[in-house]
Amino acid sequence: MPAKSPAKPSAKSPANSSAKPAAAAISKPAAKAKTVAAKTKGPAPVAAKSGAARPAAERNAAPTKVVKLGKRLEAVAREIKDADEFVEHVAGLAKRYRREHALRAGDAQAELRQSLRTFHKHASALAEWLNLANGGKATAIERKAFDAVGTKLFGSPVLARPQSTQTLDWLTRASQAADETVTEMKQGGVEDALRIAAEGLRATFEHHKLKLAAGSDKKPGDAVRLLLAIARDAGETIEPASARAALKDSSRPAAAA
Repeated sequence: MPAKSPAKPSAKSPANSSAKPAAAAISKPAAKAKTVAAKTKGPAPVAAKSGAARPAAERNAAPTKVVKLGKRLEAVAREIKDADEFVEHVAGLAKRYRREHALRAGDAQAELRQSLRTFHKHASALAEWLNLANGGKATAIERKAFDAVGTKLFGSPVLARPQSTQTLDWLTRASQAADETVTEMKQGGVEDALRIAAEGLRATFEHHKLKLAAGSDKKPGDAVRLLLAIARDAGETIEPASARAALKDSSRPAAAA
């Protein structure tokens, strides 16, 4: 019998058959990754709110503080000019007046005035006591006490009287000086605050093209009325003459040509 011819190689070679599993192995992870990506893909990001788009400085900025104004002061201001801008300027002047007055009547000044008052109180009491001891009746208890002290110091109350007379004179004058100093300190604080408010009021009237008329004691002008109301709003009572003087002193010299 004739020999069988060798079998023909299959159309599918081993090399080709091994390439297909490799390609499938590569394509499967890629497809899986696409599937995972499709599953994890969420909705489109929501656009940020308009407030977040503002600059940080604008977002963090504190809200504008509204300057409070007393009803009586606002009424006087609107009688002069019924405009919100004018009223706001007056409110700023009133706030400045209160601040300047508080600075000049601060803790240190208050302690100083209190110390002066304490000295005035005790110096006046001691002066009165020495006056009774030196010029009072012989039976007065103050005189008996002074004689006892004078005897203890000098051996005789007579030797103590010349020094006590000088001390009495000094205490009387020092007590009066302390009282006057306290009064001047209080007036000085009011006058400084009033001067600053008058300068601001003059500038405000010029800005709003208002006539700065001082008027008289019986019929004060608008500027004087407003200055009195500003002081009253801060708890101070001033005379119209003082307000007119402050406005007069606030006049600025004309600029050189």
